[in-house]
Amino acid sequence: MATKILIGIPPKNHINLAMDEVEGLKDLGNECETIIYTRNKPHGGKIDKLLGVISNAFAIIKRLRKMKPDLLYLNSRFEPVGTTRDFITIVLIRLFYWRKLHVAIKTHGSDLSILTKKSFFFDSIVIPYLTHQVSLWFFLSHEEKNNIIHHAPTFGKKAYVTGNIIDSKRSTKSTAFLESHGLNDKRFKFFFAGRMIAEKGIFSIIRAIPKFIHKDECVFIFAGDGEEYDAFKNEIKELQIENHVHLTGFLPEEECDHFYANTDALVFPTYFDEGFPMALFKSVACGLPVITTKTRAAIDHLKEPDNCLWVDGQNSKSVTKALNKLYENPDLREQMAKNNELLGKNFSRQKITEQMNKDFSEFLKH
Repeated sequence: MATKILIGIPPKNHINLAMDEVEGLKDLGNECETIIYTRNKPHGGKIDKLLGVISNAFAIIKRLRKMKPDLLYLNSRFEPVGTTRDFITIVLIRLFYWRKLHVAIKTHGSDLSILTKKSFFFDSIVIPYLTHQVSLWFFLSHEEKNNIIHHAPTFGKKAYVTGNIIDSKRSTKSTAFLESHGLNDKRFKFFFAGRMIAEKGIFSIIRAIPKFIHKDECVFIFAGDGEEYDAFKNEIKELQIENHVHLTGFLPEEECDHFYANTDALVFPTYFDEGFPMALFKSVACGLPVITTKTRAAIDHLKEPDNCLWVDGQNSKSVTKALNKLYENPDLREQMAKNNELLGKNFSRQKITEQMNKDFSEFLKH
């Protein structure tokens, strides 16, 4: 008998990832429907946000009454705002929907200060309630799961580890693509994709460039925008490295994805609390050599020098050293590329959703 699953998905960010999970779960015989689940009015005031969450919750309740699923599966984040939204949503569902319903949540990134800082609201109300009401909570790294177990052992019993689906076929090698961005030349192409904030390591990259021995043979491509984009562009000018840097600004995910097949290496020295950074694992699946930091899912899946070179994301000298080493060792790059392409197969739609489905089945039996 097919499991009926109502899946809360984001309206735009990583929509391909969410729909890949939906289609993968359908392929396994489940009956799946989707509904938008997101932080409403992110730039509004607190009252507007609260009303948006309540409105979204009642939209879910309406769909639950119509579909009568076995499982509600929500994509969310484990941090103060996201977890408060989950709490309010599930309280309202339990008040106004009385059929038996299991709830699973997948957290795309987390701020574990929600467990470590003293807060009556979270310590005594939110976390105990969610511990009781949520059957399964997916995290994207063992570091997150282990910290949950350490700080909230009962809640930790609900924690599972999964990955994100990566489809390398969305990235196509193309001379025309490079020409469209003015990049169809023989320079070695280092790539970065992500939000333009210091914690992503972007300043460490550009501060490494002046001392990078081979900078004249290379170009550093940055795809994305964000809060510190203007400061980033100003520092590029101050460092006088404009000829070595190519900025795309914001790109739709479908276009940005093609860079993974059309560049030579990823440089991603993030020190943000990444869960499962898509830029990193899309690069892995496309067989790119990688320079990155020891964060969460990266620690779970990558090894040096098999898959990457580790750096200190806040130390530009560390990044310079890695840039020189990677560029000067084509054999190292070739072996990394082979290893990463093989590793990327672990994040196929079939493998990820089969494991998720197995985890769902465990608690649906009870």
